[in-house]
Amino acid sequence: MPSIYIHFPFCIKKCSYCDFFSITDMKNTDKFNKSLIKEIGIFTEKFASKPPVDTLFFGGGTPSLMKPEELELIFNELKKHFNFSNTLEFTVECNPGTIEKSKLEGYKLLGVNRLSIGIQSLIPKELEFLDRIHSPEEALEAIGTGREAGFDNISTDIIFSLPGQKVDDIRYTLENLLKHKPNHISAYNLTYEKGTPLYNRMQSGKVNKNDDEVDAEIFEIVSDTLTESGYEQYEVSNFALSGKKCRHNLNYWNGGEYYAFGPSAHGYFSGTRYWNRRNLKKYFDCIENGLLPAEGSEILTGRQKLEERIMLGLRCEGLNITELNKEFNIDLILKNRELINQLINDGLMTNGNGMLKLTRKGYLLSDEIIIKMCEGISEIS
Repeated sequence: MPSIYIHFPFCIKKCSYCDFFSITDMKNTDKFNKSLIKEIGIFTEKFASKPPVDTLFFGGGTPSLMKPEELELIFNELKKHFNFSNTLEFTVECNPGTIEKSKLEGYKLLGVNRLSIGIQSLIPKELEFLDRIHSPEEALEAIGTGREAGFDNISTDIIFSLPGQKVDDIRYTLENLLKHKPNHISAYNLTYEKGTPLYNRMQSGKVNKNDDEVDAEIFEIVSDTLTESGYEQYEVSNFALSGKKCRHNLNYWNGGEYYAFGPSAHGYFSGTRYWNRRNLKKYFDCIENGLLPAEGSEILTGRQKLEERIMLGLRCEGLNITELNKEFNIDLILKNRELINQLINDGLMTNGNGMLKLTRKGYLLSDEIIIKMCEGISEIS
């Protein structure tokens, strides 16, 4: 069943590593909310009936800057045009320092049932390096505030392998985070995205990336610590307690359809991927003229679909061999027999119950493995 993603572009402060579209000028929030509602109406004019939707995700930016009444207006508009399932997973991303109990209680009353809290680190110097607006204490308090507001599905994000990060540093963050037992933890290796302040600092020599060996060591500590604490690593960077996997992300990773609204948002349905303008003024101009704010779109080729299915499957819960072979009229094992056997012998992959899965050791080499797996299938264009 499809999903919906809403991009809220406003932030109090831009983090140095962030490549997502966001702005710190808050003066146009009311105009944004009205434009977003109009975009939803324009987009859904083509539908003869209300499409079913199973997950709804408000990302950004910092969606937790929204007042409950603002969120309610947008949610009510969505309900006019989409048929939400009775088990809707409704997530709002939150930044510690932008929430209080009354606001979260308002979200809860609207139907929000999952919070995604951007903690990133519990070490002051690392938060300062990342340009976060909160302290370690505020980060942990945010989890407690979410619990007090009635949420039993709380996810937290952390970032590891910061320049100069020691093994003891990541252990400290993990051990203190685990005391609060979030239901889900997303652990991301720090990336240096072109165009970000962090990337520019690296290019100028002011920041030095960790080498691959350090990255691998820290990743193994993260993976070991979380799995030993009862979390299932169901995707390279995602760990969940029983029954708390992120259904919204699973829909992405399983090649499902998703509608997207807001500046820079990416959507995919009916075999077509589209992306909205990454500029608030241009976004507003399109909406004011009754136009969708899409900057571009593409119909995925069979080759693109195959490569994405292999990439997403191996990074997540595995490739269903039977389903993949049927969909693309190939024999995946036959095409990659030598590679697969070698990966299994090296402890990088398992093949059981009709599923090809990477091991934790395989996750460390996932990009290289995925490229080789795709190269083994040449006849799909």
